Amino acid sequence: MKKQLTDIRAIFSDKDAYGGKTVSIGGWIRNIRDSKTFGFMMVNDGTYFTPLQVVFAADKVSNFAEIAKLNVGAA
Repeated sequence: MKKQLTDIRAIFSDKDAYGGKTVSIGGWIRNIRDSKTFGFMMVNDGTYFTPLQVVFAADKVSNFAEIAKLNVGAA
């Protein structure tokens, strides 16, 4: 079964509805940086002019090292 993706436009349009919830997004990485235990990436899906900042932490995702190795432009 395919996951339903949430548009970044929808998240910015109703921030309160998405706060504290887990959502699936699709898009392209515009910027990514990480440290030993957490990282940040800016993701844009083309539905909104402002990219979404995604924070990922080693204690929250099982594939932290794999995510941290992604490059700008990865989908």
